Amino acid sequence: MTIPILLDTQLMVLLAVGATSLSIIPKHKNLTEFTVDDFELLLHLLGRDPELILLPNTVSEAANLLRQHRDPERSRIMATLETIVGSNVERYVPSSEVVLRPDFRRLGLTDTAILEACKLPAYQILTADLDLFVAASISGLQAVSFNHQREDYGLI
Repeated sequence: MTIPILLDTQLMVLLAVGATSLSIIPKHKNLTEFTVDDFELLLHLLGRDPELILLPNTVSEAANLLRQHRDPERSRIMATLETIVGSNVERYVPSSEVVLRPDFRRLGLTDTAILEACKLPAYQILTADLDLFVAASISGLQAVSFNHQREDYGLI
């Protein structure tokens, strides 16, 4: 059985763009730090038929970042996001709970919502955000640093 994975916003953007077309990755303005090899690593880390846990926060942020591209590719990317959202579980964490966490002022709403969502169930966080990774690790949550994985695979 695989562990459900919660992606941060950056990796959700990479997933949606790469799943649409590898040729868009180097052209998308919000993926300047990522390559096609990074997308392939992301797919490897997710494994076959992953169970993704989505938050309205990360989906909203990803959608806004994904739209910062021109058509017709933008429409194709958004169709891919529709598929990702429609085929995975979305979990809602009330903002009123998120803002009570001590991490909120430092990490912001979305990253703190990720921490809150992963507090009880056995979810794994996969993140390219060092601050989120450190906060998750300190909190005793299951977290994987995508950038550490990139280093291990010789991509950075």
